[in-house]
Amino acid sequence: KKLDPKSNFSCVSTTVKNELIKLGVPVTQIEIIANGVNTTHFCPAFDKKILRKKLSLPENAIIILFVGRLTPAKQPRVLIELFSLLEKEFCEVYLYIAGDGELFDAVKKETKKIGTKKICFLGKLNYYDEIPSFYSCADYYIITSKYEGLPLTLLEAMSSGLPCIVSDIPNLEIVKEADCGIQINFENINEAAERISEYIVNKDQKDSENARKYAQCCLNWKFIASKYYDSFLKIK
Repeated sequence: KKLDPKSNFSCVSTTVKNELIKLGVPVTQIEIIANGVNTTHFCPAFDKKILRKKLSLPENAIIILFVGRLTPAKQPRVLIELFSLLEKEFCEVYLYIAGDGELFDAVKKETKKIGTKKICFLGKLNYYDEIPSFYSCADYYIITSKYEGLPLTLLEAMSSGLPCIVSDIPNLEIVKEADCGIQINFENINEAAERISEYIVNKDQKDSENARKYAQCCLNWKFIASKYYDSFLKIK
């Protein structure tokens, strides 16, 4: 509100655009430009088993990956409860959680109460050396957030060729657009677990391929940068 009234804005999604409009920004001064991803840095593994062995991960298990800060908006407690149900359906399924945040300790304590030994807390990982490897050797990416802009972690997962299991909130509809996973309402944990179980059992390799292709075509930084460049040229 302190900016020049004629200032132009860019935002990552329609939801954010609507929020700006509610704040009084004229619709003609708002442009949607998605976040981007380094598709060379984040890419599928040549051989997942070799990479898993290097990282000391179970070679033949189903690995579900969450990457992000453990905050109330991302509902990590929902994620833990959800996984406790999935664990009953699949013998060899693991949840790896990469990231820290204000709920880190609390969520770890809840995990101990549940008694599962298949939820692994990785803490904060190095963006350049460690995180890409965990994306590459996982089987699925998951996020249970009740609010998001357009999370970079989702784009990194897609670029790494991961099928995506995400909340059914507007800003994550990119998964539906890319046809690379499923959107789920996590309010009913039992129903959510059933849908995820069905999705895992009926896994379609095309979801992995679609995720990678969409990232390469529509989310690579060269493409996104060109959109920003065109936007700058319009400024008078």
